[in-house]
Amino acid sequence: MSDYSVIAELGDSLVSVLFSELNADPQISGLIDSEDRISLESPADLENNNSVRLSMYLYRIVENPYMKNRFPIEGTGGKQRKPPLTLDLYYLLTPLVGTPREQQIVLGKTMQILYDRTILESADLSGSLGASGEEIRLILNPVSLEELTRVWQALEIPYRLSVCYIARVVIVDSQQQQFGPPIVYRKVTYGTFQPQG
Repeated sequence: MSDYSVIAELGDSLVSVLFSELNADPQISGLIDSEDRISLESPADLENNNSVRLSMYLYRIVENPYMKNRFPIEGTGGKQRKPPLTLDLYYLLTPLVGTPREQQIVLGKTMQILYDRTILESADLSGSLGASGEEIRLILNPVSLEELTRVWQALEIPYRLSVCYIARVVIVDSQQQQFGPPIVYRKVTYGTFQPQG
């Protein structure tokens, strides 16, 4: 069962997974030597922070359209519960290290990690998200330069090298109970039509 904290828990889980993989690479470990070097804050908030090397900014949340019409699920006391809210989370990954070459190295390694770890499972996830048994799929989101530019304009800082990812599907359980037992079966009768005549 996933509660409303899953959005924050996914951010923490992504930081943890990325740090463990980045720190294991000798070429990157000197640049990102602690989890504090990876931040969930926007690049605009980190503009004067020289200690952060990678920003993973959650800039958009959308209800997943493919899982919208799910059936109610079993609740307590013979009641049903509303189906869970299913979300797609959009992240902007921006390397913030010094030289353009270092930025490209950090971004390339980060993309390699997310390509190799496309599905995050219970062991990778923290809190109620890890206990839920759900999987989170990480997908490179090939947004157009125009859309990416709009994100940077909203941040009100100059464009920087960055890529976008979608985390799909994050499930937030509903607490609303619905009355009435579930429909167990439907009775349908049919017969043949005899024309008169």
